Amino acid sequence: MITDRQRRILNLIVSLYSKDRNPIGSKALLDEIHASSATIRNDMKVLEELGFIQKEHTSSGRVPSVSGYKYYVENVLTLEEFSQNDLFQVMKAFDGEFYRLIDLFQTAADTLSSLTGLTSFVLNIPQREQMLASFELVMLDNHSVLSVITLGTGEVRTNQFSMPKSMTDLDLQTFSNLVKERLLGKKVLDIHYTLRTEIPQIVQRYFKVTSDALQLFETVFKDLFTEQLISGGRQNLFDYSSENLSKLYRLLTNDELMIHEIREVTDNNEMRSVEFNKKDFLKNFTILNQKFVIPYRGLGSLTLIGPVEMDYRQTLSVLDLVAKVLSMKLADYYRYLDGNHYEIRK
Repeated sequence: MITDRQRRILNLIVSLYSKDRNPIGSKALLDEIHASSATIRNDMKVLEELGFIQKEHTSSGRVPSVSGYKYYVENVLTLEEFSQNDLFQVMKAFDGEFYRLIDLFQTAADTLSSLTGLTSFVLNIPQREQMLASFELVMLDNHSVLSVITLGTGEVRTNQFSMPKSMTDLDLQTFSNLVKERLLGKKVLDIHYTLRTEIPQIVQRYFKVTSDALQLFETVFKDLFTEQLISGGRQNLFDYSSENLSKLYRLLTNDELMIHEIREVTDNNEMRSVEFNKKDFLKNFTILNQKFVIPYRGLGSLTLIGPVEMDYRQTLSVLDLVAKVLSMKLADYYRYLDGNHYEIRK
């Protein structure tokens, strides 16, 4: 679509503009582009006609457009080696032992936000693909019970509830046995189907008050079908926006909506993706995603949301670095987890 020289000019304009946010004129490119100022201006005119750069009203220089950033990311960008300082900061953040999956994910989110100044999110493998690895009931007193659900990735869901008055200790044991026999080892998607089809018929054979038993299944597993979203620096988005603040606030404070936005971008086979969002409340933002390996379990998702006018080379390099280190730490975590340990969320 464009010549090699025009591609290098676009690369320079994006790189220079990301450093100081000043419009770029042809003279600023002379040292890197071995052509006359007139030739460079003509190439810039072509790039402007293609919609890749645009003129600022207060200057004769040019700045990248959204289309220009998109073309740059998809056709020009090459990741640079991460800086020694970034490497030091990431390794320092992940130094030490981690015994809870949520702590690892939170460290990744906080590190990304700190190094980039953007808003970060971490997602486990899609909830529908999670598997029920273990289930336990713990009596806290005569009436209170704690359920401990451990998923295949090591994520733990706990829920404290009051035992239905119609149920005895023996009924509670029967309930636990049914869960282990019918649901253990199944994926969450299959568990959802089983709870709606098989379980209502089965409880009639084991419990006198079937409504209480069904309600107990509902209570214990109500959170199993909801994904957990880990974030860092959510408020940072407001530093880059002065429009649609109410819609932006609604998005940032609603995990279900945010997860939907992220999954829309990441529900593909690409390990890395950059989405220039055109929705009203995100039209001036870019969503960057990097999947990371969760050993023997699947792929998680690291996401950054920030302004269109960001340093993509540096930001994507940091994203790639954190994904690699997180996968390394997850390998250590699973060696610990597979040694017959399990976590309980505080």
